[in-house]
Amino acid sequence: MWFGPEGMAIETKEIDLNPGGVWRFDMVAAGGIRYSNRMVFLRMEAPSLIEVEHGSDQENDPNRFRMLVTFDEQSDGKTVLTLRQMHPSTERREWAIGFGAVEYGGQTLQKLALHVAKVRGK
Repeated sequence: MWFGPEGMAIETKEIDLNPGGVWRFDMVAAGGIRYSNRMVFLRMEAPSLIEVEHGSDQENDPNRFRMLVTFDEQSDGKTVLTLRQMHPSTERREWAIGFGAVEYGGQTLQKLALHVAKVRGK
């Protein structure tokens, strides 16, 4: 699976890729450390956007945030992917940046790019 930062394995517990659907999964780091995750798919408008609520796999996680992923086709046939995170507070946003959200997001997008290239046979 391409999703997640380098060195993390994904173990899916449940997945429904439809608006209102849920993806429950663990990110498993080296040494077996587990990070529970839950994404609720709020909007899916193919081929232009996906909006989710992302947090830990607990009810009413106070630190959950919204994530908007947009796909914009360019005139050269390539697609620009933009990922935005909207956190519940400035403090939580700063915590996520300090934790490595920007770097880990970049790693995840790089893994996606490699996956797409492989699927396309490039």
